[in-house]
This record gives sequence, structure tokens and C-alpha cells, in this order.
Amino acid sequence: MLFEFKENKPKLHTSVYVAPGAQVIGQVLAEEDVTIWFNAVLRGDNEPIKIGKGSNIQDGTIIHVDEGYPVIIEENVTIGHNVILHGCTIRKGALIGMGATILNGAVIGEGALIAAGAVVGEGKIIEPGVLAAGVPAKPLKQLSKENIARIADGAGHYVNKGKEYRKENIR
Repeated sequence: MLFEFKENKPKLHTSVYVAPGAQVIGQVLAEEDVTIWFNAVLRGDNEPIKIGKGSNIQDGTIIHVDEGYPVIIEENVTIGHNVILHGCTIRKGALIGMGATILNGAVIGEGALIAAGAVVGEGKIIEPGVLAAGVPAKPLKQLSKENIARIADGAGHYVNKGKEYRKENIR
């Protein structure tokens, strides 16, 4: 469901798939082939939420902003089930594992992988192509070029799945 807030309406490319039960509020900009899955909440009330081409926001994820802390998700990013993103930046081709939390001012580098359940603290920078895990999240290892490519390619699965759901008229 799309909601206007303080005269700000979500701006979604015509190819964006929003599943039933998802709530998209205020300053949300989603580019081509983005998918927003069941019961996700994207609340762009204080700052914008920008989602790049081919990225996916999986079931139960909450994305929220704070004054001075927009959320920027670049292209081909996978945001796993039940993730919390709060005023952070996720660079191209990254994967945020199920149940992870990313806090204000944090930056997740291109092709990085944040393990399920990890908590990335305020202002923390995770370098490109790194696997980070734990509470608080710490870098564990540099990923291979093959793993980084596989993570980025995984976002395409959700682009295709969104097209299937649109075809079945599940909206």
C-alpha cells in the first residue's frame, strides 16, 4: 500500500513490484525492477529512501530514516527477510542477511555481505567485498571475486520473481 505523508508521495518506476501487505510511505523513490515483498515497511517520513535498479526488499523488512540520515540502497542489492535499515547506505551488489540491523550513518561497501543477525553500529563502515558478522558486526574476511559476483547476481532472482507475481496478478 502506498501512502502520501506531508505532501510526499512514493515515486515508483512502473516495473516495481509491491507485494500485498507492504507499506510504502512518503519520500520513497524506487527505480526499475525493484521488488518490495510481503509486510515490508518503508517509512520515508523525515528523509528520503532511495532504492536502485534491480534491488529487492524482502518480507518483513523495516526501512526507516532519521533527520539527516536518509537510506540509500544502490542497484542490485539484496535486503534479506526481517532486516532493519535505519538511516544507512548500502552500496551496489551488497547482501544484507536475514535479521541483520544496520544503524544511522553506517555504510556497507559494494559487494559486501552482512551475515544474518549481525548489527552494524552507527557510523560504522564495512569495506567493499567484505564478509562482516556478529554483534557488533566485525569484518571476518575478504570475499572472492566469484562470491561477490554471485551475491550481485542473486538480486536478479527477485527481479524475475517479481515479474512472475505481477503476471499472476498478486498485488
